Amino acid sequence: MKLEELKEFIDALGDMVLIIGKDRKVLTANRALLERCNYKPDEIVGSDCYKVGHCLKIPCPEDVVCPLEEVVTTGEVKRTVHTHYTKNGKKIVLEISASPLKKDGEIIGIIEIIRDITDSYNLQENLKASLKKFEETLKIKELFSDILTHDLLNVANIILLQSEILLERESCENIKEDLKKLLKNTERLVTMIENAAKYAHLQSLESFDFKQMDLTKLLEGVVSAFDEAAKEKNITIEVKVREPRVAMVNPNIESVFYNLISNAIKFSPSGKSVVVDIIDEKDSYLIMVKDYGPGIPDVEKERIFERFKRIEKGTVKGTGLGLAIVKRIAELHHGKAWVEDNPEGGSIFYVRIPKKQR
Repeated sequence: MKLEELKEFIDALGDMVLIIGKDRKVLTANRALLERCNYKPDEIVGSDCYKVGHCLKIPCPEDVVCPLEEVVTTGEVKRTVHTHYTKNGKKIVLEISASPLKKDGEIIGIIEIIRDITDSYNLQENLKASLKKFEETLKIKELFSDILTHDLLNVANIILLQSEILLERESCENIKEDLKKLLKNTERLVTMIENAAKYAHLQSLESFDFKQMDLTKLLEGVVSAFDEAAKEKNITIEVKVREPRVAMVNPNIESVFYNLISNAIKFSPSGKSVVVDIIDEKDSYLIMVKDYGPGIPDVEKERIFERFKRIEKGTVKGTGLGLAIVKRIAELHHGKAWVEDNPEGGSIFYVRIPKKQR
C-alpha cells in the first residue's frame, strides 16, 4: 500500500495515527491527530518526531522516549502511556501502540496508533487522590478508636474503681453524696466511650459472622442485668416470649436488646412497665420493646437512629449512639430498625431480622 493510500485509510480512523520513518522524520499523520494537536500537515510532515512528543533520545515530560528504536530492533509491538502537550500548551495523556511498518519484509519505520485517555487518566488520578485521603481518614479513625478503646477507657475505669473505693471508706454523708455523683458520671463516661468505640467498630465492618443462637436466652440475660436499674425506677420489665427463638445471628445482637431496654427504662416514668417480645414471622423475627414514656414526635422518628442525634426528654440525656448502634447491627443482619407510636402512650421500637442469613 502506497503512503497516499495509507493516508486515506488512516484518515478514516477515530484514533490518532502517526507514521515515523527510521530517520525519526514524520512521514504522515491522520486527520484526527492534526485536529487534536492543532497542527497543519506542512507543520509536522518531514519534521523530527519530537514535535509530537516522541524523541528518540530526548526524554518526554514523563521520561518516556520514542519507541522507534525498540520496535525497529525487536520487530515487536510496544505500548506506552505518557503525557504530551499540544502546540497550544494543553496537557493531554496518550496511550500509544507502536507497531513496525514494513516494506518488502524490511522494517522502514513505525506506525503509532494514539488514543487520548486524558479524561479516564484524570478520573483515575482523582480516584487515587480521594482514596489516599480516605485511607488517611481511616487511619485517623482507627487511631481515635484505639485511643477510645484502650487509653481513655482505662483511665475512666481507674477513676471508677477509685471512686467506688473512696465511697466505701467515706463516713461523711456530704462527701458520700459528692462521690456518688462522681461515680454516676464516671459510669456514664465509661458507657459513652464503650458506645463510641463499638459504633466505630461496627461502621468499619462490611459484614458479620453468624452462628445459631437462641434470642430468648440472650434476652433473658439482658433483662436480668437490668433488674437493679428497673427496681430503682419502680419499673417492671415484662417479657412476653417464652419459647426458644433460634436464628443465625452475630453475638452483637445482644446490644440491640441492651440499648432498647436501657432507653425504655430511662424514658419511662416511675411505676410503669416495659414490655419486650420476640414475634415469630415465619422467615424472620420481630424484636419489640414497648414503653409508656412521653413518645417520639413523627419528625424525630428517623432522626433518632442517626449517630449523635437525640431529643431531650426532661432530665434524661444520652450520647445519641445507642440507637445508631441498634440500626447498624440490624443492617449488618440484613434487617431493619424503626419506631412507632404506642397506642396506649409511649413508643414501640422494632427490629426485624431474618432467621437465616444469605
